[in-house]
Amino acid sequence: MILQQYIQEVLFKQRICVVPQLGTFSVQHFPAHYNDHAQTLTAPREQVMFTQQWQDDGSCVEWIALKENLVPAVAQRKLEKYLEELKAELQSGKPLVLPGIGQLQGDFTGNIHFHAEELPVEKETLDIKPIARTTDSRSTPAFVPPPPIEALEPVMTEEVEDTLEAVTEESGFKWWWAAIPIAAIVIGLAAWWYLSGVSKPVAESETPADTGVNAQQLAAAATDSIQKALADSTAKAAITPITYYAVVERYKDSSIAVKKQKQQLAWGKMLVLYKRDSMYRTAVELRSLAADTTVQRDSIRKIFGNKVFLEF
Repeated sequence: MILQQYIQEVLFKQRICVVPQLGTFSVQHFPAHYNDHAQTLTAPREQVMFTQQWQDDGSCVEWIALKENLVPAVAQRKLEKYLEELKAELQSGKPLVLPGIGQLQGDFTGNIHFHAEELPVEKETLDIKPIARTTDSRSTPAFVPPPPIEALEPVMTEEVEDTLEAVTEESGFKWWWAAIPIAAIVIGLAAWWYLSGVSKPVAESETPADTGVNAQQLAAAATDSIQKALADSTAKAAITPITYYAVVERYKDSSIAVKKQKQQLAWGKMLVLYKRDSMYRTAVELRSLAADTTVQRDSIRKIFGNKVFLEF
């Protein structure tokens, strides 16, 4: 019968199947149950249930229309015909077998009884015996506190780790030019101190007038060397482009930072990702003269907003 096929196809897909003028089939889930008296554990199972209460949602007519390629009005008349045949068979007292579901059987009062089949997912009941506890303190194991839970670092992909490592290595060398004036100052001071110490023994064999002239010349030469080194380093820093970053957002979780970076990339905005002070940053890599950093920052703010700031 067509209604038998309808019940079989719809019930296990939607876990509920309504047959107008007959009733409602449903698949019910029963969780595991422990019986204290019998000391048994019943496994979770699923069972098909049936009730003669129903509320037509139009699914049966729609299924027949699609199955037999009919318009809704003709499918409704077909459904009424199938229902009359089904009721006539149930009134005869002959069981109506629904393979994989169960049996329907009517009685002389017009009631319909349903006998469900056991579904293959049902498991056997397990016998559980209680564990006897001993009161002997010598056999009781000492309580061992669990080890402390270590904080886990966010899971990072290999691509993100390579990116962070590359940015970290680059950041270690981007301030190399700043060491030039410091080194020049240190060298100048060391030279002045050394020459001042050497000039003292020489002064004993010379006249006081000569000693004063030599000390003044040495001090002037040291001062000139320091000023020249500072001027050279300042000029070099002024004409040497520097690499820095316009930070767009900061995140504590690396996975969120990677997600935001890929989202911006999908929108055509190339961002780099690096870590500093336990925070993950998405930023735009910039390279310009030191005097142009403010202009570069303002141009990036026009794209990402006023929250953008620079990091060197």
